[in-house]
Amino acid sequence: MLSVRRGCSLLPYSGVVKQSIVEARLRGFDLRLATQPGVFSAHGVDAGTALLIEAMRVSPTARVLDLGCGYGVIGIVAAKLATRGRVTLVDCDIRAARLAERNLALNGVENAEVVLGDGVHELPPKARFDVVVSNPPTHGGREVLEDFVHGAYKVLRPRGTLYFVFNRLPSLLREIEATFGNAEVVERSAGYMLVRAVKTPRTPRNEGEEYAAALGSRYR
Repeated sequence: MLSVRRGCSLLPYSGVVKQSIVEARLRGFDLRLATQPGVFSAHGVDAGTALLIEAMRVSPTARVLDLGCGYGVIGIVAAKLATRGRVTLVDCDIRAARLAERNLALNGVENAEVVLGDGVHELPPKARFDVVVSNPPTHGGREVLEDFVHGAYKVLRPRGTLYFVFNRLPSLLREIEATFGNAEVVERSAGYMLVRAVKTPRTPRNEGEEYAAALGSRYR
């Protein structure tokens, strides 16, 4: 069942939209994915998503967060890799969230859940992850992108890993490095840049203060 958290801005949804099925083979898995007009990359898996999927490292016991999951392909592959772990997929677009939920079922994924919510803000307060993966909504503007970066830092466990893919946004690389204290460009392809960052341990007080300062008064 789709988990709906408070605070999410729902887009209009008529309930009757023509869906289609696209097929993809990623990390050795043959996937069938339901899509529909109006969601990101509706006609097939985009180059940035494929780049992230092929490069991400997910252990069999990992807890993974797919932040801004779209119709769920990154989270699905992560769940198939984390055979004894758990994956949470989050998106604020009700169309994408419902597609992601359907795609979990289409691909036989049982160790994952979909949350309809605004970034990390609707996750349980103590939720923590070993890996955060994201092909973020660059059309949402700098505030949304920075919120994803700072939110990922907050919910990662110490030494947890962020995989973030984007194109033509060098300032975002600097933001990741400033937040995590490190950032490595691990792959480039078709104009996309895949960045990996590792959460370095900090004191709880400093971490909380930095997160609040980064987000500003909106989330204090």
